[in-house]
Amino acid sequence: MKRVILAEKPSQAQAYAESFGKFSKKNGYIVLNPSNDVITWGFGHLIELSSPEEYKDEWKKWSMKTLPIIPEVFKFKVGQGKAKQFNIVKKLLREADQIVIATDSDREGENIARSIINQAKANNKEIKRLWINSLESDEIQKGFSQLREGREFYPSFIEAQTRQISDWLVGINLSRMYTLSLQKKGINEGVFSVGRVQTPTLYMIYTRQKEIEKFVPEPFFELHATVKAENGIFKAKYAKKFPTKKELQELIKKHQLLANNPGVISAIDTKRVSQPSPFLFSLSDLQSLINKKYKVSPSDTLKHVQSLYEAKLVSYPRSDCRHITDSEFQYLSERIESYQGVLNYTIEQPNRSKRKRYVDGSKVQEHYASEKRS
Repeated sequence: MKRVILAEKPSQAQAYAESFGKFSKKNGYIVLNPSNDVITWGFGHLIELSSPEEYKDEWKKWSMKTLPIIPEVFKFKVGQGKAKQFNIVKKLLREADQIVIATDSDREGENIARSIINQAKANNKEIKRLWINSLESDEIQKGFSQLREGREFYPSFIEAQTRQISDWLVGINLSRMYTLSLQKKGINEGVFSVGRVQTPTLYMIYTRQKEIEKFVPEPFFELHATVKAENGIFKAKYAKKFPTKKELQELIKKHQLLANNPGVISAIDTKRVSQPSPFLFSLSDLQSLINKKYKVSPSDTLKHVQSLYEAKLVSYPRSDCRHITDSEFQYLSERIESYQGVLNYTIEQPNRSKRKRYVDGSKVQEHYASEKRS
């Protein structure tokens, strides 16, 4: 039986091949030895939706008369500059007896793989699914030993493709409508791009900027004091803020809060506050922290973390999840000495218990939280 494994990108295919041991690199694919299984890959979205002019000549011209543009059947095509790799993948898929979808374990990964398979007209093959969220060799091999039926994940493909088509409909129709409407009002500044996500996000930025511009700062006054006591000196701050300096001065005068004025500490209230360690990183948490500490943009943070992921130094970065699974906890726990060596720091009594604040498989969907690897 000839088996073809379809990865999402070359680095992912390389990780799969290395987990098997012996392999031979070819032009656009890898052959595993001695099984002769083949690993090939796309470059992300090899297949994309056709543009309006590829449906009808009348849709080439931007006109209100042709709106809305809604094809009866949506067409797909190979992305520009990707035909060479697609033809390699197409040939391999058609020759396969079994296809293993091994793209990222999420709906977009499913969409990427199924779109390639459909475009290659190879959807009559037996399809299995590799469902893992780690590029560690042990996890890869475990996943290949427990391949799941491809039909289990077909609804994810339909969901992702529906989102893809809806984005196309919104972008094509509203971008043309807004651009043409503004041109009628004498605004000829090129194309005004409208998108399902980008436009609401842009509006949020706009409204926030307006709030900043309209903000009128209001001055206030605080009372700070350096207090000399029997056992040393400490700094104190009055809890209340005052809108005017006069009110603050009246307080000082009323209580005779002057320099060298003796006072009495009549009571001390203490309380123990327990603060848990922070959650694991989701992508947005990580981007926010790095921007705050180092002023690095979110896009640059993602780019660098993605490169670390491909080097197997961090887990999958594009995740909103803040939890990990039991198996990932076990992986980390087994390597705690290695982490301490990297940090040159020893934890005297490491807590190896699986706390649900961090380890909760029920809250993990496609990808778990980000963390450093050994």
